[in-house]
Amino acid sequence: MAKSKEKKPKPKPPENAPSVIELRKEIADLKSKLAKRKEGATKDGKVNRFDPKVRAALKRVKRAQRRLADEAVRLKPKKAPPAEAAPAAAAPAAEGEKKE
Repeated sequence: MAKSKEKKPKPKPPENAPSVIELRKEIADLKSKLAKRKEGATKDGKVNRFDPKVRAALKRVKRAQRRLADEAVRLKPKKAPPAEAAPAAAAPAAEGEKKE
C-alpha cells in the first residue's frame, strides 16, 4: 500500500485585513443563529440534525468559513523573486550596449 501524503498546513488569515474582520463578524452572527436553531430543534435532550432549518443554518456557517479560508489563501504573502538578482543580470548587458 502507498503511504498517504501529509497535507500542507492551511494559511491563517491576517487579523487586520478588513475583509477578514467582516467575515469573522458574519461567522459569529451565523453561529449564534445556528445555536438558536439547534435549541429549537432539540427534543428529549437530542438535536435533530436533519431538521431543515438546522441544516440550512449549518450550511451557511460552513459556507462563510470556506470564504474565510479562501480569503486567507488570497491574502497570503507571495514569494517575491530575488530583487537583487534581476537588475544585476540586466546591468552588464546594458553596459555592453553602451560601449559599442
